[in-house]
Amino acid sequence: MKLLEFVNYEVRPTAEALLIRPIRKLYNSDRSKQKERFFQQISYLFFMVDPRSTYSYIVNPEERAEQIILQEGLPSDFKPSDDLKEAMEIYGKHTVTSSTKLLESTRVAVDALSQELLTTQAKLRERTDKGAAVYKMNDIMASLERVLKLIPQLQDLERKVESEIKDTTRARGTENSIYEDGV
Repeated sequence: MKLLEFVNYEVRPTAEALLIRPIRKLYNSDRSKQKERFFQQISYLFFMVDPRSTYSYIVNPEERAEQIILQEGLPSDFKPSDDLKEAMEIYGKHTVTSSTKLLESTRVAVDALSQELLTTQAKLRERTDKGAAVYKMNDIMASLERVLKLIPQLQDLERKVESEIKDTTRARGTENSIYEDGV
């Protein structure tokens, strides 16, 4: 689902987004002309929930929220309202496919593997009662080789999910990428 569109050098919510009651409620509750609060909330929603988000590699929701608030210039005291939470839940349901579920599960597994590899140095120092290494360098190297094979597979899955989302959006209506409309 496309939330925002770029028209005549302005960012606007799409008609499709405003059909969703909680998103429409967020839009209508911001009485300002520029809708700055609405755009803050929608950007938070997108970065937290959309599988195409540049923050989706952060699998822990609290850490992801913290990084979004910090890096996207949201107020440091930003907290999602109940309406925003409801909009995030509904938007999440609209973007779930078998592929996005698989991608999310893969990201969780990759994060766990990454955390495991971060402890490699300490593992190399661990010894048994007899002084032998607990973890063998060959085992760690084999793990690293498997990780290197996993990276292109994860990247391919991410591209397929993005393509699937674009195809789904186009099936509902036309969608132009930036520069496709002659701008």
